[in-house]
Amino acid sequence: MGIEQICQTITNFFNNVRPPFPQLSRLLLVCSMIRRPGLSVIQSVANITKDLNKLGIPTGSMPDGSANLTVGFTFATTKEIYRGVKKDASVQVGILPGTLMVQAGPYPGTNIMPGQGFADIN
Repeated sequence: MGIEQICQTITNFFNNVRPPFPQLSRLLLVCSMIRRPGLSVIQSVANITKDLNKLGIPTGSMPDGSANLTVGFTFATTKEIYRGVKKDASVQVGILPGTLMVQAGPYPGTNIMPGQGFADIN
């Protein structure tokens, strides 16, 4: 493998990276978050069950009358995923310099250093 192939491989690697999601208006973001109900295992399992039915995957009793464990499996999996997100996830944020208004006594200004923040997922 020559130097040109190595450079082309590296260039191709970076071309395959997805571009970041565009930044949303902070006011719009805050206003919409107030209305969000939070995570619900039951609601998500209901949505998944509807989708399974649309795909033709049975979720009711089996043809021989035995119990169908698909919904139970879906519930157990979704419950653990949500537990992990709510209890184990660590959300870290960075605050760009110049993006926050600060007040030091009578003197207004902006932050000059990047800040950090932490968040919880509900």
